[in-house]
Amino acid sequence: MTMNKNYLLPRILIGLMALVMLAATLPAYGNPNSNPGLINLSGAALSLGETAGAFLGRQLTVICVALIGAVTGLRHLVMIGGFGMAFMNGHDVIFMGLLGGPDFATAAIAGLVFAILGGFAVVLVWRKPAA
Repeated sequence: MTMNKNYLLPRILIGLMALVMLAATLPAYGNPNSNPGLINLSGAALSLGETAGAFLGRQLTVICVALIGAVTGLRHLVMIGGFGMAFMNGHDVIFMGLLGGPDFATAAIAGLVFAILGGFAVVLVWRKPAA
């Protein structure tokens, strides 16, 4: 089997972002309050069958897509993974930064960095001709 070196930098970017997010998402399945996006939830909304579960499921789905793109190196999967990272984190910036107040500043800044890196990964793949 030969090593697929296409789109190496974008693959590394989305792969690292996905692993960081995976490290924050998996523990939240045991304790949803450990995720910054879920700390204001209480009661039934904090259960995995309600809001918390939908939030974590969305995160885990995008993380899996990004990891598949990073591992396979297929052009469209890398772009979809980068877009997923950019969109998910960019939308979290809006909700956590603008609507969440100062308590969420760190999460909003991290989300902004990930959104920019995800967008950058998409642009890198988009500009490079298909192999």
